[in-house]
Amino acid sequence: MKAFTTKFSGSLLAALILVLTFSGCNNAANQDKKANEATADTVKKEVTLSPESQSLLYQFPTPFEVTTLLENAKAGFIFDITNSPDNVGKYATEKAKALNLGVYSADLSYSATYNRTDETNKFLGATNKLADELGIAGVYDNTLFEKVKKYSNKKDSLVATINKVFGMTNDFLSKNNRNQIAVLIATGAFTEGLYLAASLNEVAKDNTRITEIIAKQKNNYDKLLTILQAYNTDSNMKPVADAVAKLQVVWTNYDIVPGKKLAQQKAAGISELTESVRLTFTK
Repeated sequence: MKAFTTKFSGSLLAALILVLTFSGCNNAANQDKKANEATADTVKKEVTLSPESQSLLYQFPTPFEVTTLLENAKAGFIFDITNSPDNVGKYATEKAKALNLGVYSADLSYSATYNRTDETNKFLGATNKLADELGIAGVYDNTLFEKVKKYSNKKDSLVATINKVFGMTNDFLSKNNRNQIAVLIATGAFTEGLYLAASLNEVAKDNTRITEIIAKQKNNYDKLLTILQAYNTDSNMKPVADAVAKLQVVWTNYDIVPGKKLAQQKAAGISELTESVRLTFTK
């Protein structure tokens, strides 16, 4: 795993509101142009999710669940373990954009949870770019910035707002028959959140509390696997499902026990595994 450089800033006035709103194409000509530019990896068809999977997807937790737990566990902030915002321009297919919108959403939650102004703004820019290219536009206006200031010291209100926005996003994608995009976003966000936890777990002096966070992610992992099963015959989605399946051993092969410190060698093993899976989405 690459070396990490920990960065701390003195600014306390930072917060995040990732507001996703929905707009159609400007006109039929733009739609035709985008269709003609589509590549083989672009999501081309939809699978009807079962009511169970649809419910799991709609209720899938936001990245704030993990990042808030990490902050409560006194884990540090390490910018170098995130996906660099500079990478945003290299994601060309709809599939890559959706996966990395999820990845950047987790990084955005991470930086916002730790009140990191500069980093939050960079990730906000990256998520806005990908959301806009996917037809889910980010909104920046005076009202938004007023809310940022209002909730800067009220994390519960901020998290509640983000949870509502993610719910609205899933609802929109579902109603517009774009469940695959929602699934890819959820997959990227979950994988990045687990990777962040595993990376911090490896370098923690006492990793007991972070190990417990990883242990608790098993329930969300099982939910994600259930959702992905609907796409097991989809050649475009199968590589994503196969990559996620590799994470199963995190909870079976490393003797994770909530409330107990994890041996350094095992913590390093989990970190390397989660990084390798995450790289299949971000490289």
